[in-house]
Amino acid sequence: MVETIRASVLNGYAELARIVGLDPLRMLDGAGIPRAALADPDLRIPSTAVRDLMERSGRGAEDFALRMSELRSPSLMGPVALIAREQPNVRGVIEAVVRYSSLHSEATTLQVEEVGELAIIRFRTSFPTPGPTRQSVELTLGQLMRLLRLYLGSGWRPYSVSLIHSPPKSLETHHRILGPNIAFDQEFNGVVCSREDFDQPNPGADPEMARQIERYIGRLAAAAEASLPDKVRDMIRDSLSAGHATVEFVARHMGVDPRTLQRQLAAEGTSFIDLLQEVRMTQSGQYLEESDRPLAEVSELLGFSALSAFSRWHRMHYGRSASDRRKAARPPNGVSRES
Repeated sequence: MVETIRASVLNGYAELARIVGLDPLRMLDGAGIPRAALADPDLRIPSTAVRDLMERSGRGAEDFALRMSELRSPSLMGPVALIAREQPNVRGVIEAVVRYSSLHSEATTLQVEEVGELAIIRFRTSFPTPGPTRQSVELTLGQLMRLLRLYLGSGWRPYSVSLIHSPPKSLETHHRILGPNIAFDQEFNGVVCSREDFDQPNPGADPEMARQIERYIGRLAAAAEASLPDKVRDMIRDSLSAGHATVEFVARHMGVDPRTLQRQLAAEGTSFIDLLQEVRMTQSGQYLEESDRPLAEVSELLGFSALSAFSRWHRMHYGRSASDRRKAARPPNGVSRES
């Protein structure tokens, strides 16, 4: 499977690209990222493509990623930001981000270590293919700093910030965003702060809301670990009625191209059309046998362009009309089929 990240990672990209003299749409095209990613924050796009986009954008502006992080809010982390917001203290906030960060990005892993009076937040970026990661690392670091200052105050500064890569020509932006104590060419990427910072309370926390969101995110995490066919089934089910249940649409939202998705499904012993038919057959039974929806509406809910197309499909798969199937499931005079 291709490692992906939510398209919300691109928030602020187009604006900053234009400021530094880049054409954001042309840059996206060059990286193989669909332009729809700028408008749909939940679209899953390949993390490697985002890495390449950021590195190309940073060729003329070494501080591109850090400047982009200033245009972003921690809320862009989606459900991860929701659960973090309701934690009782900063330690809980960071632990929630560590636990669920894969829901936002599959390319970034965070770890927390408390040693004596210090708290160390390390993060690692990993991509399926080799390539420079300076901009990706600094974008993650800038986002982490925004998150910490949200709970510790805008004037908060860490003890130190460590970066594996070498320093840029100018440190002005780095000092403004990361603070004065930045060390380059280090063994890890991360932030070192006081253990007391982790104990700072979060006045806006709601324990009951945290429990509710935890259950919701737990379901998202379980879905993220589901098999590929199950993920495709879910996307087909969610997009049928809107007429978007196509291999192109599903592949784009999963961050792969249609041919790759078809190959991956074939390796699982199935295909997109098989899964589409499976979902339609399950849903048609519910709509025809358990509801009184008009057949035209059932046709739309199953993603058919016209009632006639649905009628042909139903007769081909069931050997009878949809109306006959409904009549057979609804005996006259309210008498049950079991009686």
